[in-house]
Amino acid sequence: MSSIVTFYSYKGGVGRSMALANVAVLLAQRGLKVLAVDWDLEAPGLERYFSYFSPSSSGKGLLRLLISARDGQSTNLDDFASRIDCKADHPIVLLGSGRDQDEDYSRNLETFDWPDFFANGGGAFLERLRDEWRRDFDIVLIDSRTGLSDAGGICTIQMPDAVVAMFTANYQSLYGARDVLRLAQKARQSLAYDRMPLSVLPLPSRWGVQEFQETQIWLERIVDGVQEFYADWLPRPLTPRQVLEITKIPHHSYFGFGERLAAVEQGTEDPTGMGFVYDKVAQFLASDFKNFAALVGQKAAEAVAAEETKKAPSPAPKMDDYAYDIYVSFDRSTKDWVIDFVESLRDELARRFKVPPRVFVDVQEVDVGSDNWAPMLIDAIKRSRVMLVLITPDYFKSRWAARELELFADESRRRGATAASGRPPVVPVFVSGGSTVGMLMPPELRTLNYLDVSPSEVGRMARLPRGRRPSEWFAVISRVADILGGMLEDVDRGPRPQITV
Repeated sequence: MSSIVTFYSYKGGVGRSMALANVAVLLAQRGLKVLAVDWDLEAPGLERYFSYFSPSSSGKGLLRLLISARDGQSTNLDDFASRIDCKADHPIVLLGSGRDQDEDYSRNLETFDWPDFFANGGGAFLERLRDEWRRDFDIVLIDSRTGLSDAGGICTIQMPDAVVAMFTANYQSLYGARDVLRLAQKARQSLAYDRMPLSVLPLPSRWGVQEFQETQIWLERIVDGVQEFYADWLPRPLTPRQVLEITKIPHHSYFGFGERLAAVEQGTEDPTGMGFVYDKVAQFLASDFKNFAALVGQKAAEAVAAEETKKAPSPAPKMDDYAYDIYVSFDRSTKDWVIDFVESLRDELARRFKVPPRVFVDVQEVDVGSDNWAPMLIDAIKRSRVMLVLITPDYFKSRWAARELELFADESRRRGATAASGRPPVVPVFVSGGSTVGMLMPPELRTLNYLDVSPSEVGRMARLPRGRRPSEWFAVISRVADILGGMLEDVDRGPRPQITV
């Protein structure tokens, strides 16, 4: 095994550098040759986590290496990296930023021109560097810059074989990481160098353990948000929820003070400890995404093996097969309350159906542009039975929303899927602006029966704590559920959820 793994987060404060340092130590203690790289040049600090150990050597750092490459000078790794003796068979090779070794670091960073670097062979240099690292080390761990940046693109597009996507339980952190990695997958397809699709391990961090109800709600949100990344490597019958239950990194305030390593101070045996999760991640990365027992336990892994031996190859799904019962379309400016609205609606539908309807809702934190729509989204639209359209004055101004509605209507006509009325199975719900906004709908959809709940101020009610929402909120949810439930029964084709008698 030889691979390059980037630890990435869209927002800071997720414990990304700490997780990488813990995993690096655990991998080295397993006998692997480990290279750790601090590519967060604007806010470096990875080396602080290795203060438990004495470095046997000190190098100039990554920024000086890049400058040497730009200037046509030697880029021998030994001159730029440090070696950390962590009582393992091999020292951890640490390619830090070089901030502490370079008194001109800030000026050098400010004047380093990434576009000029790439225009003068920088991409080819990074490709050679990647090949050298994969040749000389068992695993390379890269600490990436947050957000969207030139350096972040290097770390998520060109360099890695896999990404550990870290986020906390908030919308910006979760959906931002997911959207950036969607962009990275798309960008890899146009690289000048051959690349396999990224393997992505979603890793929730700073997980609170006191609020049980909220943790369950957020686990479901995370499953909805990142389940596409598990599809590439997680075999049935394992589920993303099973993996997330075990790999969420708990929050321990002690490790928020200073740069501490849970794997060193806490060990890896306590199931409630951070070191326990870091050890599972280390085992899984060391196996190149194959040691499922490390993530979910030996019993569950044996169930996977049994499933693989008995199942026959399954035919590719037909486009007429429904993957979802309800696709929720909305303009992205309303995302802050749409999630709560859909979760309440899902709960209400679950009470009415023996088999709860499958609801697809996609929330974006980063605008990827209509030309970069993820294939998963288009597939979800084409394979949904009913579309719920939450209409605001801005809905028809959104290039996303208008295309969603048009694509769903076209697909419904193609496969002959209609409601009992003979119209496309679309449920328009006016949540602000009133029915006059409906005049902006495509002419063939204006005759649809709609529900106008705009006087109820749905968005305002959604922002209230769950226990303080008024009766009007639940009345709106119930009315929408009535219409959706009836339409799900009426749609002509596809397996139907069972109605509770």
